[in-house]
Amino acid sequence: PLIPMSPCPCGPMPPVPKPLCPHAPPHPHAPMSPCPHAPMSLGWGDTALCPPAPTGSARPPGEKTKGMMGVSELLISTCVQCVLFSLLSAQPLLVVGFSGPLLVFEEAFYSFCTGNGMEYIVGRVWIGFWLILLVLVVVACEGSFLVRYLSRYTQEIFSFLISLIFIYETFSKLVTIFKDHPLKRHYNVQATAKPDVPEPNTALLSLVLMAGTFFLAFFLRKFKNSAFLPGRVRRLIGDFGVPISIFIMALVDFFIKDTYTQKLNVPKGLEVTNASARGWFINPMGKNYTFPIWMMFASVVPALLVFILIFLETQITT
Repeated sequence: PLIPMSPCPCGPMPPVPKPLCPHAPPHPHAPMSPCPHAPMSLGWGDTALCPPAPTGSARPPGEKTKGMMGVSELLISTCVQCVLFSLLSAQPLLVVGFSGPLLVFEEAFYSFCTGNGMEYIVGRVWIGFWLILLVLVVVACEGSFLVRYLSRYTQEIFSFLISLIFIYETFSKLVTIFKDHPLKRHYNVQATAKPDVPEPNTALLSLVLMAGTFFLAFFLRKFKNSAFLPGRVRRLIGDFGVPISIFIMALVDFFIKDTYTQKLNVPKGLEVTNASARGWFINPMGKNYTFPIWMMFASVVPALLVFILIFLETQITT
């Protein structure tokens, strides 16, 4: 006869945890199968970092700083810092790039420097020096523990601020386009010369491209929870809805040849945006005239503000 087993004195056996990745091996020493999430994460990181760098929300950074810090500089700096951050910080999926609050800071600091007769790009160099020092001190003191004092309310407020800046800059740029190319019922031009008047189709096409990008990205995001197509395909389309919508609207703008739309001012090759005003290497003492000594030390104040922005972005909003 079968003898019933007595219950284990140590209690019931704990359940075996399931692997986080469905493609993970059942045993730690078993051969690892290729996981499709790695290339997807790489593609998502590229699409998340590349568009903000050249565009700077809705207005190009070179437009805010008169070409002192444009598309080439931001793309190269974003590439270098992301490579170093991924290799040394053990957090390769953390997004570190140009964002709306940094764009507002650059505009404010450029206005301050030009209003006081100082070179903006030299002041930006000293802000970078102080920023390196602040980051080293905070890392040495393990300052990341300060995140425990930040509530979910703080995170939502800062995320809302970033989104609000992007939305404001988008509509501000659209209003500027409508002012430069107003819609009128009649234009007074001469038929004997080439008309030099605003093009109303430019404003209308800019509005269509902006609205089309938003609504297409919105509906592709909602498509993830629909009942069409297999689940993996829906998730793939939903996760990459924003770059897909940008690509489609860029193609629409490319094939419309008879209407002018503003494009990014990107130099050919590895060149700075405004080669007549600056080079790749900046003299910390000043290029055209000597940079004030007191401003070299006072740059710690804007550097502290930039550090707070970067700290909040990387710690609570990413």
